[in-house]
Amino acid sequence: MKQPLANQVYDTPLDEIMDRWKRDSSYLIEMLQDVQEHYRHIPEEAARRLSEELDVPLNRVFHIATFYKGFTLEPRGKYPIAVCTGTACHVKGGSRILENVMRELGVEREGQATQDLLFSVESVRCLGCCGLAPVVTVAGEVHGDTSTVKTLKIVEELRKHAQSS
Repeated sequence: MKQPLANQVYDTPLDEIMDRWKRDSSYLIEMLQDVQEHYRHIPEEAARRLSEELDVPLNRVFHIATFYKGFTLEPRGKYPIAVCTGTACHVKGGSRILENVMRELGVEREGQATQDLLFSVESVRCLGCCGLAPVVTVAGEVHGDTSTVKTLKIVEELRKHAQSS
């Protein structure tokens, strides 16, 4: 494991993350989780620095970052939207909600963030609340018996909130 230079100043979030885990490569997944939480994705530059600083092959860092669904190399929105497309939600229009919300937000593929980086949209197979179908989560908050209109209303409220803060 590469040791930090004694006179090196650590003022970046990545340095703080590595220091939190004592720059121990056995905590690579935990460091990647912290990187993902901070940046809302794993930037290539961060992956390269982790590789160099921890003396871990770059392909191992990218293997982990692409193997686990919880990691992404592409920026995610501040307010992630997950639309359930499991059986109950699909039957009640979940897939249609997904398509409509993606179109309204101007995202071409699942996981892609809006240009303002406020939202990203993806489908999930099940949120575990089939009795509330169709279900959408926005920023981790569950919304049952929803629709495209209801979801977009939540989006607009969050957009207004983000602009005012």
